Amino acid sequence: MNVEVENLDKVRKKVQVVLPEAKISEIRESIYDELKKKAKIKGFRPGKVPKSIITTYYKDYIDEELQTRMVQTTMGEALSTAKVDPVTEPILNFINEEDRHGYELECEIVPEIELPSYKAVEVEVEAINITDDDVEKRIDGLQHMHAEMITRENDAVAQKGDFVILKYQGYMNGKPVKGIGTEYYPLELGTTTLMPEFETALTGMRAGEEKEVSITFPDDYPDKDIASKTMQFQVLVKEIKEKRLPEINDEFAKDLNFENIEAMKAGLKEEISKEKDTAQKRDIAQKIMEILLKSTDIPVPKRLLDKRILGMIEEAKKRFKADSMTEEEERSLEENLRKDFEPRAEERIKGEIILKKIAETESITVDDTEVHERMKRMAEDTRRNYEEIEKFYREYNMMDSLRASIMEEKTLNFLRDNSIVKVKQ
Repeated sequence: MNVEVENLDKVRKKVQVVLPEAKISEIRESIYDELKKKAKIKGFRPGKVPKSIITTYYKDYIDEELQTRMVQTTMGEALSTAKVDPVTEPILNFINEEDRHGYELECEIVPEIELPSYKAVEVEVEAINITDDDVEKRIDGLQHMHAEMITRENDAVAQKGDFVILKYQGYMNGKPVKGIGTEYYPLELGTTTLMPEFETALTGMRAGEEKEVSITFPDDYPDKDIASKTMQFQVLVKEIKEKRLPEINDEFAKDLNFENIEAMKAGLKEEISKEKDTAQKRDIAQKIMEILLKSTDIPVPKRLLDKRILGMIEEAKKRFKADSMTEEEERSLEENLRKDFEPRAEERIKGEIILKKIAETESITVDDTEVHERMKRMAEDTRRNYEEIEKFYREYNMMDSLRASIMEEKTLNFLRDNSIVKVKQ
């Protein structure tokens, strides 16, 4: 097998693989032997069909299968010989000349880059301060989380702090607007989840009461189709619930697995401290990466970028419920998402390339034990069996992705440990 490599540009290489005729003949014979056993051609008994008949009758199949098996049996070895590690599926072209058979692979690769100085990078971050107010806000959040919802009776009217269950439909020019309506929408009055005019109109309504509410959307409203326009909403209040907060005392603390209020405050303070420490580490890593990216010229493989953007678009479309959109609406959404996602995806890939190169330079590796420990931690965090987590990653071919994620994490830790962090006072 003859393997030759050609540099197309900084992110692409062409690998040409020419197989010896003996190898081609061997593959052809194996295909023929398989066909001979199962070929059913009128006038011949199974296994007794002459080779000339089989090769004529199954010519297209044999040619296609030959190409498939050429690649399957040699591509791994060819790429290893060429020392090429593709980051996307290679573009495949076959060589089918009279005395030359093989294929060419156009491979996108991680580019060779000149790393900037990545040790002793200076970054500035906010100091970590945990105040009594932080703890009180956390307790307030927990209090609301454990509130009891009581249906309000006796002709009660909706007021700030109540939960109302709505049914509504939006209309424009007298016609219902697709996607602007629901049979069941829970809303806490006073949280400004919806536009203030909408909540104001709901305040004072009773369960079973229906009202038309007109809303004029501002010029800078995110949905450009209704920005600057006025829409009428037919709103029905189906139910009103009062939120009753539990009293903050030792019993409340015990419900949260603390001995008493003081123990709860101390525990929450420690929890907040860990969260802020994690956030600060993330901030340090992000600032280091921003500095490194500005200091380095990194070409990005085009097909890798397109693949990453497409994945982000598909994920976003699920959240937007794109299956209920028209083709034009979906096309417009995809165009807008692509504009938004492309710079983010490009920066993400550049960051991955820098981290990969730093890991190689510093001999940062991930062994099987670390992968096992990470899956074990996932199992504990999600309260699932380790075997279930491992099966998921193996079935969906995500082990390499998990290993790469751990590698990035270790490399970021290395950069953070070797940085100069100045804390704002």
